[in-house]
Amino acid sequence: MSNNININTIKDWSTFIIAVIMSVAGIIFWVQNINDSKFEEIEKEIQFLRDDINQIRIDNHEILRIVGRLEGKVENN
Repeated sequence: MSNNININTIKDWSTFIIAVIMSVAGIIFWVQNINDSKFEEIEKEIQFLRDDINQIRIDNHEILRIVGRLEGKVENN
């Protein structure tokens, strides 16, 4: 009888521990899925900003090239 109680106790505790682990894993998975859409939106905004920064760099390069040409023309006159 003592052996049967020990086996049932071990079975109950192992079931409880597995249930707790599965609950925690479920909560973690749920939280990650909720935040996926937010992360995708943030990544899109970051990519938009990167594109803007690259365009600003291209524009600045063009402006500096034009300023250099104008300075060259002013010095020659």
